[in-house]
Amino acid sequence: MLKNRILRISLATCTAAFLLLTSPAPAQDNNDLPKVLIIGDSISLGYTNDVAQLLSGKADVSRPQKPQGKPINCGSTAMGLENLDNWLGNTKWDVIHFNWGLWDLCYRLPDSPNLAKDKVNGKLTTTLDQYEQNISKLVKKLKTTGAKLIWANTTPVPEDEVGRIQGDAIKYNAVAAKVMQQNHIAINDLHAYITAAGQKYYIQPGNVHFTKEGYRYLAEKVATIIEASLGPVEIELWPKGTPGSLGTEPKDKPTMTMYLPLAGNAIRAAVVVLPGGGYHNLAEDHEGVQIANWLNSFGTAAFVVHYRHAGKGYGYPAPQDDAQRAMRIVRSRAVECDLDANKIGVMGFSAGGHLASTVTTLFDKGYGMSGDDVDKVSSRPDFSILCYPVITMSEWFTHQGSKNNLLGEHPDADLEKLMSTDLQVTDKTPPVFLVHADDDRAVWPDNSIAFYMALRKAKVEAELHIYKKGRHGFGLGQGKGPVEGWPDVCRDWLLATIAE
Repeated sequence: MLKNRILRISLATCTAAFLLLTSPAPAQDNNDLPKVLIIGDSISLGYTNDVAQLLSGKADVSRPQKPQGKPINCGSTAMGLENLDNWLGNTKWDVIHFNWGLWDLCYRLPDSPNLAKDKVNGKLTTTLDQYEQNISKLVKKLKTTGAKLIWANTTPVPEDEVGRIQGDAIKYNAVAAKVMQQNHIAINDLHAYITAAGQKYYIQPGNVHFTKEGYRYLAEKVATIIEASLGPVEIELWPKGTPGSLGTEPKDKPTMTMYLPLAGNAIRAAVVVLPGGGYHNLAEDHEGVQIANWLNSFGTAAFVVHYRHAGKGYGYPAPQDDAQRAMRIVRSRAVECDLDANKIGVMGFSAGGHLASTVTTLFDKGYGMSGDDVDKVSSRPDFSILCYPVITMSEWFTHQGSKNNLLGEHPDADLEKLMSTDLQVTDKTPPVFLVHADDDRAVWPDNSIAFYMALRKAKVEAELHIYKKGRHGFGLGQGKGPVEGWPDVCRDWLLATIAE
């Protein structure tokens, strides 16, 4: 890790030296790990080593170096235009995480690289118009690499910072965001991330640089975004020990897979996805991966949960514990993943629909099962999508297989009632979208109807769609007649719901 004295070194001191030193990006290790290049100013210098550590074994992280092997501060956009070809070198990069800004919005003394304490008489390094032109040229060059590009916007300028004006970062970030959106490039919003954390991570008032802990905090977000761009990320639900575990094998350690939209169209909403499978197995493709890709297509993050079930030796309450834990984790990581903590929903299919309905009705504000901070977060979804769900555990139209696998062949009457989620709806239940097929004879549409009627009685916003044909397990409904239109209807409902 870089020493604190290097992390805290002043921009003015290093300006001339960095401008004179440019070299090709360093040669990579001979391994099969994805190649990641970080380009940026002194802020990125501060978090690069931590990012490399966090992605150890997952990606080979580099940044441009001086001839002596020391990392380069990539300075202003003008410096980037002059040196980008050398920094890219001949490496085939998989991901490039890049930023320019703090240098561009500096006021410098005439004919000097030093910062102007008197900003009125100083000269702005790069005007907004020139900044936009430079960023556009840099992006055009970067796109030719074929790498996945992630733009990191500029962190805030504190009040009384020498050489910069508080608030200018917002103006420059807006210009850069326009360029990124035009080029469909993902934006890593470090400005909002560090603003939410407050002043505690800054070295001192009036200084744009961060403490060791501050750089680590930034690195966690950068690493998360980079890892997500490399493909789905697996997250263990209970890293400190699974409650009610029957062993220590992989089947005893439930996980969820994170799919983040990185096409520059993210809407900061997320859905916890619960595949069906009768509480005996999981339909992880057409009710998991395909659903995640569909959600990503309109900017929604997806977290597919691999919860415990009878096929792994588990019944109630293990599936519910896992699903609620997934909700808490996603909400607790909202800022880190560029999500709005008030736009986290749940979606389930068949028996996974029943599980989603328990999350929808039997949520709580936090209860401390594992004793960590995640358990202090609410498990209540902000919206719910139930697809051909099992609902009742007490009526004739229950799905007997799911009931037996979850509750056993002779469940207690009170538990049977508790798990009949149409009986658990209250005015605190979040908005719900339901979809079913009239010809479903595995899970009768009466399940969705019963839940819808309970929602109406409680005056909860709800929308129910029953298609004439589609049978059971239609997933996205492709090639299955009129039911294939439900994803578009659902998307419109979701977007309207989170906009309210």
